[in-house]
Amino acid sequence: MKKLNQMRMANDQQLKQIHGTDYAYTETVVIYLRGALRKNPYAVEHAISDLLTTLIDAQTAGRKVSTFFGDDPETAADNILKELPPAPLDYFVSLFWPFAMFPLIDGILMMVVDHETRLLLTDFFPMLIVSLGLFGISFGRGISFNRLSRKTIRRVLISLFLIVGLPLLIGYVSNHVFNLSFSSTTLIPICGGFVFLNLGLAACFRKNALLFLGWSAIWAFTAATLFLPISELSVGLAFVGLGACLLLLFYRPESQSHLEVS
Repeated sequence: MKKLNQMRMANDQQLKQIHGTDYAYTETVVIYLRGALRKNPYAVEHAISDLLTTLIDAQTAGRKVSTFFGDDPETAADNILKELPPAPLDYFVSLFWPFAMFPLIDGILMMVVDHETRLLLTDFFPMLIVSLGLFGISFGRGISFNRLSRKTIRRVLISLFLIVGLPLLIGYVSNHVFNLSFSSTTLIPICGGFVFLNLGLAACFRKNALLFLGWSAIWAFTAATLFLPISELSVGLAFVGLGACLLLLFYRPESQSHLEVS
């Protein structure tokens, strides 16, 4: 996402041309727009660039930025977002898929160190909360305008449910209803399933194929390590696998599909 980062940096430089209290006001609007994960991020940055150009011209003419948005900046920002195209599916998958893969493989590779360890669904909570938190923050970002409208309160409640309520619900169901846990032998075919799942995603999202091929290779590596007896070799291989997971966790391909807009 090199081009997207370049666009963000250019807009950040434009933002610095707005001074005084107008800077903080405009920064809040920019953060709000960027937090709309459902929208095409390239289109969002184009809209921010156009907005900043207009606001800089208005400031040069002696107008205050706050008058540009009226009494309800959140609604004004939402009106801008309504005109923007949605983010395509491949963008969402490449953005959030690593957050699903990493905790699974992390938990399984820890079993390589100790084969008596059993994997619990609640072991995935830290990364689950991070992933859901991205959605939650997106919903609750309207509170930054310091206006407790019904829309903002509703979004904050959705945010709290995603970050706190949903993980607790999953934990209760897995521990008290289904009592879900996985042994080493059970996980080997599961690893194989994820190998083919990632290969399938690589075929579906060819522009981001390297990301899914990487996860497919790590799943195959993880399945192989489950066959090994506990030894220094198995521990070493587990840490190699974790290192590869971390690299893929922060890898974001430059999407060449219908993300970019003119």
